[in-house]
Amino acid sequence: MENKKFILLGAVLLALSFTSCKNREAEAFAAIEKDVFFVKAENPSLRTISNEIVLGAAVKAMEEATIYSRINGKLVENVLREGDAVAKDQAIAYVKKDEVGVVYEPAPIPSTLDGVIGRIYQDPGADITVQTPIALVVNQKKVRIQMDVPEKYLSNVRLGQKVSFRVEAWPEKVFYAVIEKISPVVDRVSKTALVEAVADNSGSYLKSGMFCEARISVNEAKNVLAVPLSAIVYKDNIPYIYAVDETGHSVREIKASLGLSDSQYAQVKNISPKDKIVTVGLYGIYDKAKISLAQDN
Repeated sequence: MENKKFILLGAVLLALSFTSCKNREAEAFAAIEKDVFFVKAENPSLRTISNEIVLGAAVKAMEEATIYSRINGKLVENVLREGDAVAKDQAIAYVKKDEVGVVYEPAPIPSTLDGVIGRIYQDPGADITVQTPIALVVNQKKVRIQMDVPEKYLSNVRLGQKVSFRVEAWPEKVFYAVIEKISPVVDRVSKTALVEAVADNSGSYLKSGMFCEARISVNEAKNVLAVPLSAIVYKDNIPYIYAVDETGHSVREIKASLGLSDSQYAQVKNISPKDKIVTVGLYGIYDKAKISLAQDN
């Protein structure tokens, strides 16, 4: 009987303890202030912001030549292989005129320019005519970047303008070229004009036929205060940013006077370097909203 009393008493105490714990949790939850936004903030940074036209482009060798035989016959030998350097007038292959009853010496098929063998099209023993391509020779010490620029952007493109570009083979490397040719004709169907820039390729990173993403800078603002694009909230198409007030416990809403922007940052003209601008936790935020500011580790 005594054992049953102890068990019953233990159960009651356990229930009271559980209830007390739940009550403390409820009290703690109730003590948390409602409508507090948990945010991150940072000072604006000095940056150079550029407006850019982004285009798909093709890399082409500065010079390319498809080499043909000067006579009909059989290909006797390929002297050079793909990737080999070749000088103008140097033999790439030999062809022997094939005529019954007559023996001819093999004739050289020379390169028409200095460069590198890009392709060898025929194998020894192949029947060759003067229309048969033998090899492709490319001069890639400099390369052309060919871009189809939409008509509406042509007023922003000029000779001598710098172009930056990247290729998939070297995604972390930025290359630069200078515009040397702007077509005077706009294609009727695509409404684009061919623009060609020239880039140094002394490092041999770039290969003819590569695809690249080219960027032409239209406008540039140097050493301006900028914030991440994530810091800008649009309400009825009007941009706002939120700065932490002096207390550090609420924000003030600022109608942002924006300047230039790029893919990551926007220039804001009406802030100071000391302002702490909210960059994370902006969903639903409003003027004078209470915040809890996360501290960077």
